[in-house]
Amino acid sequence: DIINQQAKHLATYPSTKGIAELRQAIADWLLQRFKLSSVDAEHQVLPVNGTREALFSFTQAVVNRQHDKPLVVMPNPFYQIYEGATYLAGAEPYFLSCTAENNFIPDFDAVPADVWQRTQLLFICSPANPTGIVLDKQTLSKLIALSDQYGFVIASDECYSEIYFDENNPPLGLLQVCAELGRHDYKNCVVFHSLSKRSNLPGLRSGFVAGDANILKPYLLYRTYH
Repeated sequence: DIINQQAKHLATYPSTKGIAELRQAIADWLLQRFKLSSVDAEHQVLPVNGTREALFSFTQAVVNRQHDKPLVVMPNPFYQIYEGATYLAGAEPYFLSCTAENNFIPDFDAVPADVWQRTQLLFICSPANPTGIVLDKQTLSKLIALSDQYGFVIASDECYSEIYFDENNPPLGLLQVCAELGRHDYKNCVVFHSLSKRSNLPGLRSGFVAGDANILKPYLLYRTYH
């Protein structure tokens, strides 16, 4: 019966939103892994064709090129999709160097106020590729406060979240910090996850985006055409 139920999907075009069972499975995993109290599988989760596609298309959907000189802030070194998606969205990248001198953690305090004012999207990657650093709660809380102040979206690339040494101390996630701050709507915060790294299954092109429903709604509309 299960095989027959799954086989019927092979004869129909899938919806951009994905099937409800998949979204619920994703929501359940997020609840368990990041100790969240609530995830709305209907409005706060969106399956994607791997996060490479999602990071690119999300940038196109979020950046408003009508604004004066929009910026997308990102770590350096970085996944090339961050930069390419920024240029094609009509924005400019603003690089935050990650060097041994700053323990490979971007110096967010050094970003001028006028840069934050132009920022529409902030990319973070934790655990980071290629440095391996993990952003702590204090840093993520600071970024959430900056997002509140300046109105930009935080896109947290967490594709490496399940690669770690200490089973008793898994890396924090952005939604987890939101929940600890009582922000269960995950305002302006979106995370990206993929089976490619955590399960060594890049060929499945299976990932998801989760977070602020008010951001995912127009992103879903964009992807319906994209």
